[in-house]
Amino acid sequence: GDISAQLNDQKELKKICLQIKDDRNPSVIIWIGTCTTEIVKMDLEGIAPKLEKQIGIPIVVARANGLDYAFTQGEDTALAAMAHRCPEYKHCGTNQNKQSEFVKIDIYTASSENFYHGNELMRSNLVLFGSLSSSVASQLNLELKRQSISVSGWLPSQRYNELPALGEGVYVCGVNPFLSRTATTLMRRRKCKLVGAPFPIGPDG
Repeated sequence: GDISAQLNDQKELKKICLQIKDDRNPSVIIWIGTCTTEIVKMDLEGIAPKLEKQIGIPIVVARANGLDYAFTQGEDTALAAMAHRCPEYKHCGTNQNKQSEFVKIDIYTASSENFYHGNELMRSNLVLFGSLSSSVASQLNLELKRQSISVSGWLPSQRYNELPALGEGVYVCGVNPFLSRTATTLMRRRKCKLVGAPFPIGPDG
């Protein structure tokens, strides 16, 4: 009975995904698992890898169990699931003497601890996470560039194959205040360093 149910689930999901592929041609498909899929014991995590190979589109599974789930929680859940699919950041080894020299210069010229962290951030990889329109994201990139801070990537990115590399040595900062699960995943699972940001972002932020 369980095997038959799994085959039927996979068949129906494949049909829907192929229809989405024909209509939209997305770079990634996200399955949101609700309490209904939990009740009927639908194994989304087990079906997704098989369908990925069959339809040729990455499938990310995000669990959003609960009767009342706000859109903010849905975004947080989807981004946390997508963080696991980001490539691993390969930290390029640099000369130890140069690293020590950088640290000495920073400490000597820094008038406060915040300046030191800012100087460290300017020469590190910074990934911003949170859903924004492309125009707003571009404006934020330009504004940070004026502050001598370059953004190495966004989560989510415009295309799935452009997801940023994550790992030790990567700084992350949220652009929305409700992405606590994503922030926890980035810190604990992907070993990134979280940069605290005041909210709201803007003239008074």
